[in-house]
Amino acid sequence: MKGTNRRLVIVLLAAVAARAAAVLVLQSHLVPRSTYEHGEIAASLVEGRGFSMRFLGAEGPTSQQAPAYPFLVAAAYSIGGVEQPRALLILELGQAMLGGLMVLGVFRLASYIACDRTAIAWWSAWIAALHPTLVYAATHVQVALLAATLVVWTLVWAHRSAASGSVRSAVATGLLLAMAALADPILGLVGLGVCAALWISRAGDADVRRTWALGSIVFAVAALAITPWVIRNALVHGEFVPIKSTFGYAFWQGNCTISEGTDKVVREAVDTVMDESREAGSLASFNQTVWKARHTAGYIDDVAFTPEFKRQLGRLSEPERSRVLLKMAIQDIQDDPSRYLQLCARRLRYFWLFDETNPRSRVLVYRVSHLALTGLALMGLLIGGPTVRRRSIPLLATVAALSGFHAMTIVSARFHIPIEPLMAVWAGSGVVAVIDLLGSLKPTRSVAPARHVEQVGIVGRLG
Repeated sequence: MKGTNRRLVIVLLAAVAARAAAVLVLQSHLVPRSTYEHGEIAASLVEGRGFSMRFLGAEGPTSQQAPAYPFLVAAAYSIGGVEQPRALLILELGQAMLGGLMVLGVFRLASYIACDRTAIAWWSAWIAALHPTLVYAATHVQVALLAATLVVWTLVWAHRSAASGSVRSAVATGLLLAMAALADPILGLVGLGVCAALWISRAGDADVRRTWALGSIVFAVAALAITPWVIRNALVHGEFVPIKSTFGYAFWQGNCTISEGTDKVVREAVDTVMDESREAGSLASFNQTVWKARHTAGYIDDVAFTPEFKRQLGRLSEPERSRVLLKMAIQDIQDDPSRYLQLCARRLRYFWLFDETNPRSRVLVYRVSHLALTGLALMGLLIGGPTVRRRSIPLLATVAALSGFHAMTIVSARFHIPIEPLMAVWAGSGVVAVIDLLGSLKPTRSVAPARHVEQVGIVGRLG
């Protein structure tokens, strides 16, 4: 046990060190305009104006973002100063440590998935520790790394609840599921993975009522945990708003007539900026150039919204603004249903391959590592054995739900990050399967003693 703990500490330290090194080398905390909505809300919190921002033509209390991450950003601002590089450095180094917690969750989850193959858990942890996009996520003021960590630990505790039948574990699972939803409401879909974990682990349990009771506890606790924020939203907006008010807005971004399926604009100027990255003299300057390309791309709102239209939206309540945009998107779909199907197919391709509207996904390191992780994950599922496949059903349910949702609504490269730790579990199985296959191909020679050869009569026959 001591040896195992020592090895695990080494993996976790490597994960934290890799992320901290990325933060210090890439210097993303010095990039201007890198905090987006999270930073604006965090600044408002620190300056005493509450959870508010300017959004769609009006300024005031908002539900444009889920609360968890802006509060973390606000905590960093309260220490290092609003939008100051020191505050962002504190935040990003904190995310480096969060990456270690995520890797620990991957190790625990892989141990459940392949309990008889400890090598899979170790390889999964190393892949999660060093996979470039998971490392790079620590250098951004984005909810993606927090989301990935919460997805992993929710499934860890779901498996633990199913295996033990413990009410305490079910309560912990419900709290984690609520935290995931309060980080990003889409992560509520992890609840499908929780249900699958309870089902496959307790399928042979004669006490079916116990399984139903555990599931009821999980979702009741999750609902209670998000209730205070829902009440806050009702008081602010005068109506029921489930965590965020922006589904209609996001759906419009991904499906309006000028959309490519994402929230970004395709501009030729982005190619020009990306060409400059080839001349970058350091990783930090390369990172600065990629950020410049990202800012050059801009949002689809910049093209589609006139100042007058924004003023009209600003006269409406925040939920109503989102409903107006949702109606506009639905009308566009009704006018050309085949285009919506094409956008869904494109988004699925962007999600599983590369978001062509995002400059970061054009970087070679991103593409190679992304394809490697996907290939190893598929291999792990295909040849990892029936036990791995069966125990992976909760992960598969989670991944299918999230990828399907984004295919139908809107996609971005950052939306893929929460499922990458789950893919690391399958990739660990894929690495072990490859190692086993290579081992079976090695030529073997007999090492039997001569007296044994004589006993089976071979020497005598040769004579």
